[in-house]
Amino acid sequence: MADLFDPAFLKKLETLTLVARQLFRGGDRGERRSTAHGASVEFADFRPYVQGDDFRRIDWNAYAKFESLMLRLFVEEQELAVHLLLDCSASMDFGNPLKFDFSRRLAAALAYIALANTDKVTFTPLAIDTESDTFLGAPSGTMRGKPGILRLMDNLSTLRPQGRTDLNTSLSRFTLRTRRAGLVIVISDFLSEPGYEEGIKRLRYARHEVVMAQVLSPQELKPELLGDVRLVDAETEAGVDVSANRATLQAYAKRLGVFLSDIQSFAHKHSCSYLLANTGTPFEELVLRQFRTLGLAR
Repeated sequence: MADLFDPAFLKKLETLTLVARQLFRGGDRGERRSTAHGASVEFADFRPYVQGDDFRRIDWNAYAKFESLMLRLFVEEQELAVHLLLDCSASMDFGNPLKFDFSRRLAAALAYIALANTDKVTFTPLAIDTESDTFLGAPSGTMRGKPGILRLMDNLSTLRPQGRTDLNTSLSRFTLRTRRAGLVIVISDFLSEPGYEEGIKRLRYARHEVVMAQVLSPQELKPELLGDVRLVDAETEAGVDVSANRATLQAYAKRLGVFLSDIQSFAHKHSCSYLLANTGTPFEELVLRQFRTLGLAR
């Protein structure tokens, strides 16, 4: 983890809590009423202790009865199911800083915040393997406690951007296999030719709260091209020759503006949170300031 975050930044992450605007009813948990931890005296439930949990919350009476370490949960401490979905398609292998590396750091930071606050996390890579036609990578399984971040780091370190994007199909399949509603954070450039709208709609229909974190590089947001160039699609390898002049760049900027505006409007219409993550933005500012500003963390 040291190559992703320094210790001082990790301590800052521990002060944050992911915010869910809606209430979720879990199988044996009741409702998550707020994100305040440790303030409530209204007991809600137990859950098994996992390495990394605060040992001061162990209920020793429950240990004497069940002969296993159990953690007390109060009303404000109900577990939130956080599902991290990372676009691993070839289009993420672009930019300086690289979109994929930036996105992996973002996924790791969000997981760290959730796990440090006793929420549970799952992680799923999204892409299509052109050989096997696989729409979803292997899910991580449920992670709890700070040791869960080590599992996630192992998953992230083995991933490489490859294949093509079909967010509609990937998100639909994720929805079908995920029964419990929770906070779904989709980290992607949303450059999916089949679209993303139907996939997001299915998530919302299944009562997930959705955060659309769109990761784009400065080279995509404001390209600096000049002269005759050949542009090659990273996923289809289709190419097109263009003359990069002022008129071309203005037309690109206009079309990009419409694309971004459409995503924002769609997110607002379907009650999703939207974040444009420019990889040129200092990472700490994005996580520590912008997430708070948007109400996604506090």
